[in-house]
Amino acid sequence: MEVGKKLSRIKENVWRLEEDGKEYSVKRYADVRDAIKIREIHELLQTVGYPFCTPITTKGNAHIVVQPWITDAIPVNFTKQSDRRASLKALDALHETESVVDWESLPFLKTYALLDKWSWRLKRFLGNRPTIVSYLGEDAVDQIERYSEQALARLLTSTARDVPHTLLHGDVVHHNLLKNTEGTVNLIDFDLACTGHPDVEIALWLHRVLPKVDYNAPLLFNEEPRLQVLGQQPIAMLQYPNEVLREWSYLTTLPEERQQILAQQLIPFTELALTRWPQLCRFSNNLLGHDPDLP
Repeated sequence: MEVGKKLSRIKENVWRLEEDGKEYSVKRYADVRDAIKIREIHELLQTVGYPFCTPITTKGNAHIVVQPWITDAIPVNFTKQSDRRASLKALDALHETESVVDWESLPFLKTYALLDKWSWRLKRFLGNRPTIVSYLGEDAVDQIERYSEQALARLLTSTARDVPHTLLHGDVVHHNLLKNTEGTVNLIDFDLACTGHPDVEIALWLHRVLPKVDYNAPLLFNEEPRLQVLGQQPIAMLQYPNEVLREWSYLTTLPEERQQILAQQLIPFTELALTRWPQLCRFSNNLLGHDPDLP
């Protein structure tokens, strides 16, 4: 190892590099096209002055992307209003870059196919039904299936606001939203970036936030007036149990011993979600102008 250089593995393809008194994030991509995608996204965002992400350095190679390490930063905590507001600000600013960048013209960015993705997610969940039933029971799995099918049917008849498609981050989980000591949020890990309607990503953000506020959708809409301009599609998206489906499908990919450990977390998480889902659907239906007691 060179003098003054230290490399520590963080994940299978991610390292922390300390070199000459500075720190960097090093990420290796198996497919060079993915590295090219990440570089071009960051270069375009830097060109238009987007302030909520870190630049790419010249230290990498065809497969390796190197960025400055974000020091004194931690993942956002969605239980805190300040973190919710800061993360939403960063996402809104990202989506607004469509006014200066024609993201849809870039060949390396795919369009987010919401219905296809969510239909596949439900199919995958049901394909693992015996394993999931062994932990949750038939009644709970039946409820999840019913809510999912009702939400997909609602989405088929829902319309979106007439605004341009833009760049979507694609994975707004809390650990991809890092808050520094000044309260500013930086987006990291654009691996799943794509193009699509900005409201779709805000709805996906809501899905991440809702479990952290006891599924209190009125609280979120009251504290953030900009949510009240969302179109029908993202409001209908609230009725789809996305987090529940994803987490249980992930559980089925694990060895049995790890399944048992994760199930201890997912069972109470799912039980709480199912007790809150009727009121969440009523809230959504009210905003959509439907009978709140209808599915």
